[in-house]
This record gives sequence, C-alpha cells and structure tokens, in this order.
Amino acid sequence: MITYVFPWGFSIYVFYQVRGNIPGIVGGSFPIYLLALSARSYVAVIANALGELNLLSSELGQLAISSATVHEIIGWVLMCVALLMQGPNQGSDDQIKGIFTVLSLFALILFSFFVLRPLILQVIRKTSDGKPVNGNYVRTILLAPLITGVLSDVLGSTFFPGALLMGLIIPAGPPLGSVLVEKCELIMSEILLPFMYIRTGLHTNVYSITNREAFGYFQMTLATGYAGKVAGSLLCMLFFKTSLRNAFLVAFILNIKGVLERSISTRFTMFQYMDEPIYTAFVLSNVIVSAIMAPLIQIFYKPQTRLEGFDSTEICTRTVQATPLVSQLQVLCCIHCEDNIPRILTLLNAMNVTENGPIGSYPVHLTELILADQHRFSSLTKPKNMRLMRDSTDRIMKALSKYSNSSNFSVTIHPFRIISPYKIMHDFICKLALDESIPLIILPFPESLEILGKTTSLRSLIMGVEEQSPCTVGIFVDRCPPRYSCSTELPFKVAVFFFGGADDREALALVMRMSGNPGVKITIFRINLTGELQENYMEKILDDCLVKEFRNKNIGNPGVEYHEIEANVSMQVMDTIRSVENKYDIVVVGKRRGPKSRLDEEMNPWVDHKELGVIGDMLASSDFSGGFMSVLVMHCLGSIDGSMRISDNFHGLD
Repeated sequence: MITYVFPWGFSIYVFYQVRGNIPGIVGGSFPIYLLALSARSYVAVIANALGELNLLSSELGQLAISSATVHEIIGWVLMCVALLMQGPNQGSDDQIKGIFTVLSLFALILFSFFVLRPLILQVIRKTSDGKPVNGNYVRTILLAPLITGVLSDVLGSTFFPGALLMGLIIPAGPPLGSVLVEKCELIMSEILLPFMYIRTGLHTNVYSITNREAFGYFQMTLATGYAGKVAGSLLCMLFFKTSLRNAFLVAFILNIKGVLERSISTRFTMFQYMDEPIYTAFVLSNVIVSAIMAPLIQIFYKPQTRLEGFDSTEICTRTVQATPLVSQLQVLCCIHCEDNIPRILTLLNAMNVTENGPIGSYPVHLTELILADQHRFSSLTKPKNMRLMRDSTDRIMKALSKYSNSSNFSVTIHPFRIISPYKIMHDFICKLALDESIPLIILPFPESLEILGKTTSLRSLIMGVEEQSPCTVGIFVDRCPPRYSCSTELPFKVAVFFFGGADDREALALVMRMSGNPGVKITIFRINLTGELQENYMEKILDDCLVKEFRNKNIGNPGVEYHEIEANVSMQVMDTIRSVENKYDIVVVGKRRGPKSRLDEEMNPWVDHKELGVIGDMLASSDFSGGFMSVLVMHCLGSIDGSMRISDNFHGLD
C-alpha cells in the first residue's frame, strides 16, 4: 500500500504546487485520478514484464506481484469513489446516478460469481480428462467478455470491469483456461495489440510539445511519483530488515508501465480530459522509465544466487549417499499425469519401506499454466484439504494417500501442486527441495507425452532442474508394468551399472536401500575402465570405499549379485550393457562417469537425450529391450560437468 500512497501523495503535492504552469489538463478531481494511474502498478503488466525477464518465479517477482495486487484493490476502490462523485470533471451534484452505477456493478459482480462461474465449472466437469471442451461452449465464453464489457460501460463505468470479471471467474489452466488462451492469443498478440500500439502512436505527437516549461513541470511531477515509489519501497524493506538492493529492485519492478496505462490514458484523451501535449508527455514518460527499469532489473537481480549462496555444510547432506539407512529418506516425486502414479509407487515400494527406514514422499502435481495467463497463478500450493481438490489432482492424491495407508504409514505423503509455465517450473521444484531439505527428486521422462506436443518443454524442465537442483535428481523412464508388491516368488529385478563418479555413487547408494527388501533382486555390474578409458584416481578411491561398504552390508544376502568387468574400449562397455536386455525390470545408472570422462566423450555424438547421459540414453532407447525396461538415471547435486560434488566428502552411509 505504501508503494501506492507515497508516489500518489508526493506527485499530487508537487502537481498542485506547479498547477498554474501545466495547461492542458482539465480541472476538478481529474488530476488526482491521472496521478493515481501513474502511481498504480497493474498485475497484468508486472507479470508480463517479469515473464519476459524470466523472474516470475523469483522471490522479488512474487513480492512485486503481491504489491501490484494491493494496487489493483485500491484502484477499484478509487473507481467506485469516482463513480459516486459522477466523474472527474462534471461537477454534478446528482449522486443518485453514481450510486446506481456502483450498485449495478456490484450486482454484475454477484451475477458473475454466483451464476456465470457455476455454469462455467459445470462445463469443466462435463469435459472428460484429456478431451477438448465443446466448441459451442468455447465460442459462447469467448463472447462473454464482450457482453459483460458492454454492460459495465452501459451501467456508467468503463468496459474494463466487465471484461475483467470474466477473466476472474474462469479457472486457469486446462481444460478451459488453456483452450481460451490458445484461441485468443494469436489474434490478440499479433493483430489487436499491434493495432493498439499504432493507435497510441497516432495520438502521440512529439511536435505538439511547444511549451517546454509545461513539459518540464509535468515530467517533474511524474518523476516525483517514480521517486515516491522508490521511497515507499525503501521504507517497507528497511522496516522488515531487507537489503537496500532488494528495496530498489522491487521499486524498479513496480515502476514498469505497459499496455494498460497507455490504453487508459488514450481513453482520457478521447474524452478530452487532457490535450495532445500532455498525453504525449505521459506516454513518453512511461516508455522511457520502462526502457530504463527493465535492463537495470536484469543486470542487478540474479535470483539463482540464492542456491549458490546457501550453506555448503548443509548442502553436503542433500544426497542419498549422505542419508543414513535407518533414517527417513525424503523423496520429491514429480507427477505430470495419472499414468505416472503406478510406476512411481512401484519405485517407492522397492525402496525397502520399513518402520526403521521410512520414506517421506512429496508428490508434486505439475500443472502447466499458459504463459499468457501466468499473472493469475504462478505459485506453489499445498492442498490443506483433500476435499477441495478436483479432477486429476484429486485422483492422484487419493491414490497416494491410499498407498500411504496400506504401508502402515511407513510412507508419509506431503502433497503439493505447482501451477506454472514449464519455462519457470524448475524454480519452484528446486525451491521446494531446498526448503524441505529433500535429498532426492524424481522426474518422469516425458517420452510418453510426445503426442501432446509437450516433449520439448518437459525436457527443458528436466535440464533446468538438473542445473539448479540443490540435491540429487533421478530421471525416471517408466516402462515396465506396475508392481504394487514385491515377493521372493516374483521379485522386482534391479540392475546397476557402476562405472564410477558421483552420479554412479548416488545410484549405488539408492540401490543399497533396496537391498534390504526381500522382494527385490539386485545385480551390480561394476565396470572397471582401463587403458585410455581409465578414470580419475581420486574418484576411484571414493568409488572403492562405497562399493566395499555395499558388499560388506550384503554378505550372505541371496538377493544381491555382484560382478566385476574390465573394459578398455567402448565396444566392450556396449556389449556388457546389451547383455541385460529383457532380464530386469529397472536399470539404475549415473548420468556421467566423472570429470572429463573419456567414455562419455567418445559416445556423446550418438546421444539423443543429453539429459539422460550416455548410458541412460542407450538404455532408454526404444530399440533396447523392445522399449519395455524402466531406467532411473541419477544426477548428483545439479553439477553439469560431472565434477566432484560436495557429497563426495562422504565415504559411505552410516
């Protein structure tokens, strides 16, 4: 609120000090509303700017959107006051019309939320999962903003409230919200919006500014408002003991202007509330300030440093290898759709879930939000009441809750839902893993979603998580039939290819937890690379230490087999990998072999999916095992180059 009141109050004070030097603005209360427009930050404008800067999921970005929301609320209150006063320059004493307008708008709001919204929700409920919304419904809803906009205009307001109401009552995301955005986005962004800018340009005439003194005083008034926003932000941030840098950055974000300010100011010109020179000065001020603020934000705000500056001694424990076997293993399971559930449960069930070694599962339903609609939701929400959730999220969480109950609560469920564009979704996943001290993230590989045209976006999501994750990431290519229970008669067969390196050590550490499950049969293939393929000596010491611990733990365990194989050329490695075709339910492997691995360098040109690594890509190929063997690719602590991680300081498990 202070970031609205300060700039508004300061600019009003300065304006009335120099009022006589600024012709071209009508008298009465209109200057107050014009300066309120300058002080106000719109959620849509701020969210769009943050989306362009890839800062929508950042902490300061979320704070700026929250502040803009408060600005919007204050703006609506001011609009009601303006209507009651019957316009900024009419000077009418007839308050009845203003009261009627406000009451009519209030009735339109009630009608929208209590009549139109239930009808829209009914349309969504009638639409089967994965099926498109009926075209007749879509066309009707697309006409609704036009109708409600005309109604609000006829009732004495502008067309904005009516159109905005339709946006508020339509749920974001699939099946309806995404379809509406898809239908409208092209014509809105490629046709109507450019024409609006052309219209703004036609009304803007730099040569009309002949009174330089008036232009200077008006710019000084607007600049006072921008400075007031900085002062308000500084005051708030200092009160909450936040850095000055963040205070300035929030003010810079809130000072960004966009299409809504220009549209409203154009409307003021149409009603002759201000003349052409003042309109031109207002538009130039908005454009110049936005052009300055955006680069400054991009230069001085680097949200990824949040992970880089985190306490390294705590990050050491963010691995499977550093999690004691007798303590709870927390796993963040990302879920795209209901088809992911059976395989995720199969994987969790194989991890030897017991009272002494429980699992804390953080299932996260990843829901795509279309970029054009991102200002409505882009947050991480924890469903506190399972009854409030609907559709696929409801069924996903119910299935996981039922599994938790059947495990005698050895598996605890902490459900989350991320509603975000895929391009920034990795920020939320990494933030959740960091905040909850989670050592393992499991991400489904998106090959089964190719028919939906989302493969590229989901692969970018995986690479974003790998790069920024504060813990180990497991990429799960789920192909084998689901197994809700494992037994000695029909064991769940697991193979591990251990070449060496931090990623392979994480793979072995995870399988070490499975080795206590009598229904899981494990085969370890340790491939010792010799000759030109020989790996880093320090990495080998760490590898030997963990392998020794694994073998000592499983002495006499009939469910564990261990094989050592020497390989000095890549073809020997390939032959060993091919030997496991159609013999195992899942193969666990590390993404990289270590820093500057010769094996990875030789085989890299044939890799189709870089996020799976060399061996993972080969195992995940549809030609391997007929495409019926699952693969889990482990990637330790988000390192890209495969170099030694912090977790390498741990030589084994407690």
